[in-house]
Amino acid sequence: NKTWHSPEPKRRCKWVVKVFTDRYRSVPRHELKTQYDVQSVDPNVFFRATALLFWLDLTGHWGRLLTLADLGLVPSVGGIPMKNPKATWTWITGDQHLSNFGAWRNRNNEIVFSVNDFDEAAVYDFHIDLLRVAVSIYNHAVTDKLTRQQIDQVLEHFLDTYVATIVNYVGNDHALLYEITPETATGTLQTFLQGVEEDNSPIKLMDKFTSVDWNGKNRRFIRNNDTKLISVDAYFEPMIREQFTYDRYGSTMMKMGWRVHQWDDSFFEVLDVAMRIGSGIGSFGVDRYYVLLRGDDGVRHADGNYGTAVILDVKYAPEPAVRFCLNPEDTAWYKYMFLNEADRAVEAQRRLTSYVDPFTGWIELEGRAFVVRERSPWRSAPNLDDLTDPHDFAEFMKQVAVATATSHVRGSLATSPAQFKHVIASALGDAGNRAVWKDAVTTFARNYHEQVLLDFECFKEFVMDIYSK
Repeated sequence: NKTWHSPEPKRRCKWVVKVFTDRYRSVPRHELKTQYDVQSVDPNVFFRATALLFWLDLTGHWGRLLTLADLGLVPSVGGIPMKNPKATWTWITGDQHLSNFGAWRNRNNEIVFSVNDFDEAAVYDFHIDLLRVAVSIYNHAVTDKLTRQQIDQVLEHFLDTYVATIVNYVGNDHALLYEITPETATGTLQTFLQGVEEDNSPIKLMDKFTSVDWNGKNRRFIRNNDTKLISVDAYFEPMIREQFTYDRYGSTMMKMGWRVHQWDDSFFEVLDVAMRIGSGIGSFGVDRYYVLLRGDDGVRHADGNYGTAVILDVKYAPEPAVRFCLNPEDTAWYKYMFLNEADRAVEAQRRLTSYVDPFTGWIELEGRAFVVRERSPWRSAPNLDDLTDPHDFAEFMKQVAVATATSHVRGSLATSPAQFKHVIASALGDAGNRAVWKDAVTTFARNYHEQVLLDFECFKEFVMDIYSK
């Protein structure tokens, strides 16, 4: 094993500002002001909004020093060392922070807790996800007033659970179907999931976002500040509507599997289209539309009818952070794998979760790709600020580790005997190797937390100087 030394955090305001200004150069000033006001609330929100900063750091100075190979932990399969750097690559979310875990209902009618954001998803080294969520854990633990010793213990539990979960999947395919549900969860997370299951429903969702005429017909979106929905201009709305046919959006939907919906032009009909504004953190300001479908969603609604409507969330898929970090060879590989960025995000959702939303697919509008998925009434996230008890915090993070490990095992592109789970079990199954790795990850999380605080101060100063006038 080698000794790993973490880079020292440093103030680097010019670089931080340059990354932001280059990324959002084409966004109007008034929109940037609103976006930056949201993203400069506190360090945790700032970290959620800065996946690109993290990717640039991890594929640059910070990341070149922390790989399994650099720690002397080269995996082997069948006694043969796996020196290919892509041996530890799998599907990752690319933006693995605590606010990107939450509850939703899969097509097997289960309320599950798992990863729920795939805008930045990529095929890459698992450390991008693992280190990012470790930093997020550190950030929130500091906010929740845990001591350094308590935080180190939480990270140790998290990392041990991550590896143990992966090792337990060797020799079986349980990761393909396992989910954290109200029955399998524990502690605070179980209570949260039970509440989601009891309190959320399609009826409440439809009542919030739509209305019907006095006679119970003609369902339409409600456009006001509560729904954050506004009308789409007369030029663009027909373009959206015409995408929802069997040979466009319908052709991108899942074709086989358990409880998979097939598109049928004679059955589904677009009832209404609206633009969604002011939502998201990292994706704040990204073009987003809601499409209301008449169709069979299998539930009874407030108007007394069954299967009256489905709300589809149609969201623009911009270039993810990984695109700024790939070498020419891997860029060519990505272009070969994915038709566009929405195709990449949809494939990621199908690979990283089980029983994925059957309405997941994509469309193109004026050459731009948009991800389509159902607006789930069960999508919800726990309040992380409530995890002030060290035991509850640790218990919650162990379940985050299970969800992360399970998604990574599902996402393996390699096949036996070199699946992702085999590689990680070989490199980190040994307690001594795992101890070296845990120490490196914990040190990274602690030091990068300090870097986040420095970057946040730079960003706040930039916003105050430029956008508060």
